[in-house]
Parts: sequence; structure tokens; C-alpha cells
Amino acid sequence: MKKIIAFIIFQCICMVAFCQNATTEATIKSLEEKQVQAILQKDTATLRKIWSPGFMVNSPRNIIVIGGQIERVVEGSLAYTSYTFTMEQMLVQEDMVVTMGSETVIPVIANPKGGQTIKRRYTQVWQKANDSWILIARHANELCQQ
Repeated sequence: MKKIIAFIIFQCICMVAFCQNATTEATIKSLEEKQVQAILQKDTATLRKIWSPGFMVNSPRNIIVIGGQIERVVEGSLAYTSYTFTMEQMLVQEDMVVTMGSETVIPVIANPKGGQTIKRRYTQVWQKANDSWILIARHANELCQQ
């Protein structure tokens, strides 16, 4: 009888953990979609909610930037006519989530490489703070052209 009760309790714990991960995964997927739309629409209010003030980016320009990405959106140096992404994997660890995948962007004409289709790989790190998820770090690198 004790083994049956222990098994039932274990199953319940597993179900709760699975549901929590499923909810977190859906939330992060939604936030990554909102981020892309906010960048395309220059919606800095949404980006301020999604991006940490100390958001650290290892950018495709081969520099590390800490903070200041909102200003890049405002000034137009972070602007695209097209931005699509495919999240390929997500790792959920309590209050931290890492996503990895591929993305394709077309920068606006005024930017370096403007009008060109650029394929990249990305990694993003999300952290839960005050019942909200914020993006704290990102790495993106351009794929070599074949």
C-alpha cells in the first residue's frame, strides 16, 4: 500500500513539473515572437518590458554590447524589413531558460548590409524576475555563405 501511495505522489509531482515546464515554454515562445514583432515595429515600450536594462549581446558585428539596445532601435541601427526565426531547442531550468535556433533577417537599406538576406544562429538567455520573464543575454552569429 505504501508503495502505491508513494508512486501516486511521484506521478503527481511529475505532472506538476511537466505542466510548469509546458507553461514556461509557451510563455517564452510567445515572448520571442513579441520581441521580433517589437523590433520590426520599433515598439520600444514592449522591448523595455522584454529586455533587461543590462541586456548583454554578443552581436554579429563581433562586439559585446551591454545595455543600450533600445537606443539602437530608436536610432534605426537595429532595424529590419524582415525578421523570421525558428526556435529549435529550449532548456528550462527553474528561473532560467535558454533558447537556441536560427533566424533570417533583412536589414533596412540605410544599415550596413541593408537589403541583404542574412542567416544567423542565435542563443538567448531568459530569467524570471518578479513573476515576469526578461531577456538578459543573447548571442547571434552570421552563417558563412556557401
